[in-house]
Amino acid sequence: MIDRVLLKKYIGQSLLLFLSCGLALFAFAWVRVWVVSLLDMGRFQNIVEQFRDFEKFSPIPFDVLFTYPGRVGMTYDEPIVILCIVIWCISRGSDVVSGELGRGTLEMVLSQPISRTRLLFSHAAVSVVGLALLCLLVWAGIGAGVQTTSVKETVPPPTIRIPIIEFDFPLTMGEPEIQTLHLRDRVDVRMYAAPTFHLFAFGFFLIGLATLLSSLDRYRWRTVGVTVAIYIVQTVMFGLGKAAESLQFLLSMTFLSCYKPQQMASMVAGDTLYTPWTLTHRVDDTMLPPLVYPLILIGFGVVFYIAAMVCFNRRDLPAPL
Repeated sequence: MIDRVLLKKYIGQSLLLFLSCGLALFAFAWVRVWVVSLLDMGRFQNIVEQFRDFEKFSPIPFDVLFTYPGRVGMTYDEPIVILCIVIWCISRGSDVVSGELGRGTLEMVLSQPISRTRLLFSHAAVSVVGLALLCLLVWAGIGAGVQTTSVKETVPPPTIRIPIIEFDFPLTMGEPEIQTLHLRDRVDVRMYAAPTFHLFAFGFFLIGLATLLSSLDRYRWRTVGVTVAIYIVQTVMFGLGKAAESLQFLLSMTFLSCYKPQQMASMVAGDTLYTPWTLTHRVDDTMLPPLVYPLILIGFGVVFYIAAMVCFNRRDLPAPL
């Protein structure tokens, strides 16, 4: 189902974009972990406590942000990470049919003994493998940052509680002790396996959607525009659902509600009996078991690819301009 000549062609077309996005994701994830070490945890907590009213807009509770694993896990929700994945998915998915039609090369490719299904599968193999590698580069950047970063923690002075007035009285009057330790002593990189899988599922959904729209159109710019418009509308719906209780029904109508990488990381870091890989138990305030959410995204991506294959095989290709 996969043609090696087409694989080489698609790898060559996407190599520069992959290297650019991969370098950006790896470097940003590394730097993002280093930035976490710059803020003292106690001072960071005092700052965030001032914004408790806006906690509903945060993907995870503020109490989780007061831990190093929680702050590192926020990398998966950073706009740069999301943007690089969106760019890769939409650019690759939109190119498979409408991109080739726009360049006038699709008829030349199909004039060879290559079926339309094989062309679509070959393109999907390069796009999906590239997406998986980009997600792994985010994880690798976090791992590199955790292994090479040190953090400073303020050790509060010992205190004694006065029973009657319930007051903690410090036993020493000196300055608080500051100790330096490796971030790897506070963060286990393995806990970000589930968030990485969620990032892949998010991208797979977008690749499938862009591929389906590409199989229906002849102009790549229009395919990109429609895909981006759908993504923006879904993002607005997600934001409105988070902002107002009366609009919470919108959360069930956007695929972004299935993207929960921070919750998965906090689940591993917390004292929970279940893991992000369970299909049988709901955890905390989730409506479904944790693993169901990325599987929904992947399921929709598969449906989009199947629909794209059917549409591509049935449509009449216009003559190149």
